[in-house]
Amino acid sequence: MIDIKNGEFKVNDTLTFFPGFTFKDFERTPYFKGQDGVRIIYLDEPQKIGKYKFLVGLFFKDRVIYMITLINCDKEFQENEERKRKNIHDSILQENGIEDGKEYKWGRVVSEYDVRGNISSINIYYENMKV
Repeated sequence: MIDIKNGEFKVNDTLTFFPGFTFKDFERTPYFKGQDGVRIIYLDEPQKIGKYKFLVGLFFKDRVIYMITLINCDKEFQENEERKRKNIHDSILQENGIEDGKEYKWGRVVSEYDVRGNISSINIYYENMKV
């Protein structure tokens, strides 16, 4: 999933994120479709990462990657069951030896449930490390 030593996160063979990844870096990938880098960017298709499929969202802050959000989409949940997805996310982190919320020198990984939006996600937060 993510290399907790250096924060490198490989989505697939054509897209790898790392601390300091810029919007210019994103523009050079096949996933750039004219997005502005101000609003959240969702990759067009779910991505197979390890043995799971995820919707992948990107947040840039000052043109540098700030957060990657992963929403497991292997199973559909009714609106009132969204918290079950958080349990799946918690398990995925455990399987990969990632401690939920632990601070690393490059940032942190958190399994979150947003009550207002009723959505669960794994969020990879990068410290603002400009290149």
